[in-house]
Amino acid sequence: MSVMERPPTQSALPIYHKSIDWDALFQRYPVPDVFERTRWRWSADQIRAFQNEQFLDLMQTGWQNEFYRRRWSAVGLEPGDIGNIDDIVKLPMFDSDDIKKDQEENPPFGLINGDVHKRMQTTPMKLQTSGGTTGKPRPTLYAPQEWELNGLTHARVLYICGVRPGDRVQIPHTCSLGNAGWCCYKACHDYLGALPITTGTGAVTSSRRQIEIAREWGTNVWYVRPEYATQLAKVARDELNFDVRDLKTKFLGCGLGPDVDNAFRNQLESLWGCKVYDMYGTHEMGMGAFECQHQSGMHFHEDSTFFEVVGIEDGKAVADGEIGNMVCTILHRSQQPMIRFNLRDLTRIVATDRCECGSCFRRRQKMLGRSDTMVRIRGVSIWPQACLPAIKSDSRTTGEWLCIAERNVRDGVVRDEMTVKVEVRDDAPGWDGLKEHIEKRLHSDLGLRLNIELWPEDTLMEWS
Repeated sequence: MSVMERPPTQSALPIYHKSIDWDALFQRYPVPDVFERTRWRWSADQIRAFQNEQFLDLMQTGWQNEFYRRRWSAVGLEPGDIGNIDDIVKLPMFDSDDIKKDQEENPPFGLINGDVHKRMQTTPMKLQTSGGTTGKPRPTLYAPQEWELNGLTHARVLYICGVRPGDRVQIPHTCSLGNAGWCCYKACHDYLGALPITTGTGAVTSSRRQIEIAREWGTNVWYVRPEYATQLAKVARDELNFDVRDLKTKFLGCGLGPDVDNAFRNQLESLWGCKVYDMYGTHEMGMGAFECQHQSGMHFHEDSTFFEVVGIEDGKAVADGEIGNMVCTILHRSQQPMIRFNLRDLTRIVATDRCECGSCFRRRQKMLGRSDTMVRIRGVSIWPQACLPAIKSDSRTTGEWLCIAERNVRDGVVRDEMTVKVEVRDDAPGWDGLKEHIEKRLHSDLGLRLNIELWPEDTLMEWS
């Protein structure tokens, strides 16, 4: 080849930015501002039709996946048995234990991920893991579309809550094998024109330095764990003599969990002087549900994930307003498809009409706990997360608690008991009446008297 000849311009490598038809992607899943003007305001019938279209595409993927083909064939299903999304109830559900079993028997990624080595020859892949809250973290693989939807769904949520180009979003989640930090980073950087300030957790960037960075660089939005937000406010006050309300924050984006009476939200809004929006997601789906600015329930992210609420015992659909397990079908995933995945998170549908924000995306209550942590105490079903509103109802607690269930036999009589250990802040003005207050509130919330123990701040860590 002479020096004047140009080298070949075509690469045989799996280049990420050439692996997606970007126009087709954004036509199917609009970017935040287009989404807010269009699909976000669709009628319920339009949403259902779009879900059905995606679901039928997904079923073709499912039948080509050995994990699903085996499960579906085992219950006598054939490809023609599923004609539309209403037939989804014919498909067996599965949960994280089934994925773990699949990956143990077919290491490392399981049949659910297909032939990963072969696909990587032509397709860029990203590996993340679950948080490990139900055991050993399980690996999840993302092809380009799945990885983009992680950021895009998050960006839509931030946009609807008020993030705009030029905002500075601080992210005290580490960009590691967990997904939260990556989702928010991609949302801001790739889709919103907002500046992602990826400080990582307090173990990466100290809490004191987190506040200094926010002051120096003009942070005006935080995507943060709510418990850590309270810690940041405390460090600002105690170590820097600074009130975080002076940051003039637009809002905090948090996963508030079972804060059904908004006690935790109210505490945070008082500390920070801004709105706190509840957000819910998993590492497989990205943002699955979130509050709009009217905060009248958490909207399901209906165009990317189809949600069902089913009975804890029988797995059958429950009526709107009744508590059940959330089951999700992630409509955009072809790498590690998720079809009728039982999240085992408890909630109820609270609204199906058009919200004041203009959206018909259905709304659910906050997460009420996990069904796999349920215990029965003297005939009453209790989820430990359901204790949080009572514990947060007194500002003297840290919000940390631990439930211990025991079965005692005395004089031949079996009696189940639960003790709730509650941490009290070091700077609390006193413990007088606190135990009695929490006992009374828990009895009101749960219909059962539980034993309460008060512990000093940070002492429950020895139980973790």
